[in-house]
Amino acid sequence: MEHLDDILPDWLLGTLEPARRDAASRHLDGCARCRAELARLTPAVDALGTLVAPEPPPAAALPRLMGHMEGPGRFARQAEQVAAFLDLTRERALCLLESISDPNPWMPGPVEGVELMPVETGPAREGMMAAVVRLLPGARYPRHTHQGREWNLVLEGGFREDNGHEVWPGDALEKPDGSLHDFTALQGPACICLTVLDGVTSFEELADGDA
Repeated sequence: MEHLDDILPDWLLGTLEPARRDAASRHLDGCARCRAELARLTPAVDALGTLVAPEPPPAAALPRLMGHMEGPGRFARQAEQVAAFLDLTRERALCLLESISDPNPWMPGPVEGVELMPVETGPAREGMMAAVVRLLPGARYPRHTHQGREWNLVLEGGFREDNGHEVWPGDALEKPDGSLHDFTALQGPACICLTVLDGVTSFEELADGDA
């Protein structure tokens, strides 16, 4: 990770997503430069709290906030990115994102802790297989080879590949034909990502009967 100049104000204001905050915390542990910059910014951010007298929020504010953060509409801000990723209209992307909270379309994945929800794509992705994948924290997607290209877009949570590369919400990951890897969902909220495959995958461990 590079220096944290761009996100230190968000760190101090408490607006970073938990997974990204954890990554920033690990960076700060080993980076004296960023710790010094954090110390320099802290008094200015602390002073912001003295500019406005605190007021208690309306009684209905917390339920509305939790509904926005955890309800079916929490992915709406990613509709344009999802529409482009799957070659869908924004309206269809919104319907897809709302359906993630519906338990009915989900089916078991290749291993425990992994679920799949097949989805349709637009003309630019015609003939490709697409799905929403949900991995519980700590769940490991078994080692597999891509026989064709694969594209991934993380919507929530995150995962770490076997080479240590981490993928966070909003990040896209492309795997070329012939690539081999496995990955594990990070701790925190369940990892939810979109996957599009132009080809098939071959599971080494499942084929050997080890999983």
